[in-house]
Amino acid sequence: MTVIKARIAILTMCWLAACAGGKQAHEPVDETEIDNVWHQAKLRGVAFRAIGQEPGWLLEIKNGAEIVLVTDYGSKRLVMPYVEPVVYPEERRTQYVLEAYETMVEISGEPCTDSMSDEKFEVSVTLRQADSELLGCGRALF
Repeated sequence: MTVIKARIAILTMCWLAACAGGKQAHEPVDETEIDNVWHQAKLRGVAFRAIGQEPGWLLEIKNGAEIVLVTDYGSKRLVMPYVEPVVYPEERRTQYVLEAYETMVEISGEPCTDSMSDEKFEVSVTLRQADSELLGCGRALF
C-alpha cells in the first residue's frame, strides 16, 4: 500500500508542477517577457546591445541617436552621439570610431559565449578606450 501512496504522491506533484505554469530552468527564455533586458532595450529603440564581464559593462547603440556605454558594473555611464560605422563586409567586421571620446567599438562576425551566463551570441565585441580594452558579446535587436 505504501508503494501505491508514494506513486500517487509523485504523480500529484508532477501534475501540480505542470499546472503551476511556472518557467522551468531548462526552458528557453522568451525575449518578449516584460522583464527581459534585451526586449526592454529593443522597446527603447536600441538597435544593437553588447555585454561584457570583468569588469561588467554594457553597450547600447541607437541608430541615428546615441551610443551608450556603461562600465565598471554600472558606476560609469557615457552617452556619446551616434556616428556612422565603418563596415568591412569581406571581414565581417564593423567599427564605430568615437574620436572625441577616445573610444572605438568593433563588432566582428565571430560567435561568442558570455563568460558568466554561458549564453550564446552571434557576434563578438571589442571596446577600446584610451587606456583599456574590454571584450564581450552582442546581438542586433532589429
